[in-house]
Amino acid sequence: MAFTPEELALICDPTPFELKHAATQKLKALMERIRETYLRYVQPQHTLCPEQTDFSRGQIAKGENYEGYPYVMLDFPKFYGQGEIFTYRTMFWYGHYFIFSLILAGTHLQTYQQRLQTHLIRFAEEDFLVAKAELWDWRRTAFLSLRKASASELLPIMQLPFLKLAKVLEPSVLAHEEKILEEAQKFYCTTALLTAKN
Repeated sequence: MAFTPEELALICDPTPFELKHAATQKLKALMERIRETYLRYVQPQHTLCPEQTDFSRGQIAKGENYEGYPYVMLDFPKFYGQGEIFTYRTMFWYGHYFIFSLILAGTHLQTYQQRLQTHLIRFAEEDFLVAKAELWDWRRTAFLSLRKASASELLPIMQLPFLKLAKVLEPSVLAHEEKILEEAQKFYCTTALLTAKN
């Protein structure tokens, strides 16, 4: 199969690869600043979560092929194991968007779900999304807007063995780091309505 002129131009030019590498390094640095932002607000002793949840280090990772596109992500705070998930995942998906998410499963799931129903108006007003069926699907079609959701649409979501809330920012937000850090703070503080101990 022959290469097209456009493909040849791409693979023979080092510039796109150099730009991508530089952008990825900046994204990793941004994820670290988001981790530092969360650190100012985490209160492990007042959070309803597994005891082993990581509230100090987290993990920054990158990949080359989620649905054909690269990504950079941060998991912090985080816990995975034995049917329990308590993880804030922040991800930039190249060519798509910036996304904050909170993934919850396990012992306290029913409490989280009940609190979401209690504070549904607040989450809807802040343009939160909720995963419809698939835990690790990050496409827009995998989410339902809480602002637009009907009671009948939410019912099956509340019966899932997990709860995943998200907020999506357009990629142009990367031109404004302070806006991203402000959104990170808001995301963490709003989701604390679900995760705070009484």
